[in-house]
Amino acid sequence: MSAVVYKKGKNVSDDIQIGMRVFPNPTLSKRADSGLSMLEICDECGAFSQYVQIQDAQLDYNLFELPENVSFDEAAIIEPFSVAMHGINQVNVKAGDRVVIFGAGMIGLCTLSACLSKGVKEIVVIDINEWRLEKAADMGAIPFNSAKGDVKEFLRDLFGKDVSNLGGSPACDVDVYIDTSGAPVILPTILDCAKPHARVSIVALYHRNVSLNPYLISCAEIEIKGSFAYTNDDIREVISVLKNKTTPVAGIITHHYPLDQIKEAFAMAANQNESLKILIDHEA
Repeated sequence: MSAVVYKKGKNVSDDIQIGMRVFPNPTLSKRADSGLSMLEICDECGAFSQYVQIQDAQLDYNLFELPENVSFDEAAIIEPFSVAMHGINQVNVKAGDRVVIFGAGMIGLCTLSACLSKGVKEIVVIDINEWRLEKAADMGAIPFNSAKGDVKEFLRDLFGKDVSNLGGSPACDVDVYIDTSGAPVILPTILDCAKPHARVSIVALYHRNVSLNPYLISCAEIEIKGSFAYTNDDIREVISVLKNKTTPVAGIITHHYPLDQIKEAFAMAANQNESLKILIDHEA
């Protein structure tokens, strides 16, 4: 969400002012001793409510003041953008890396934007939805529809075929793989493609087991890291990126609805060929 401070408690510090434009960190919106998990605290924050309570409010902790040139629309992207930023920071994505992102949904395209903000130039986005792949291409990625070809063959044709893993099997000259999709085929595909010392970030939240061959992890000596939510450092970095206008992330916003049309908004959100980020405007 993005919001305006409407009312403050008597113990809230003076640096938080009525009327201040802010991004509330939903993971820290309730007290740590609430007995809720991080995901439950996020849900309790309640962005679809016209008014939300932030307990023990502090600037640069669970409230972040918005720069003047960051709109409420852009600020509403901070949360998913921070998920993406955390995912790439987990594997130290940097300029000069070749990055492959699996998934062209909201988190995948936020991940693309996060990579662009680091100065990464060669980014492939893989999905099976042509409409979303077109969005990725418009934002600066090389798109590939994995329903129409072999991922490993495509990457080797794109980046060269002179790379192998330590076991001598053909590999792809890619530095970082980021899974934002969670499709069962993705991790086995990554292991089959990985060159020595490739890095893998798992941003997707898997809900079932996936069979992997540990030999492929060993013979490429790859680094695999999980990524869950974000930190305040990730939020600060995202706000800086939005302030400096260095990525096209606002392009993922496809629709606006007033609060009284929230049912229509959810119906549109289910249409993967027409929607990505849908905003509910409480002031419309």
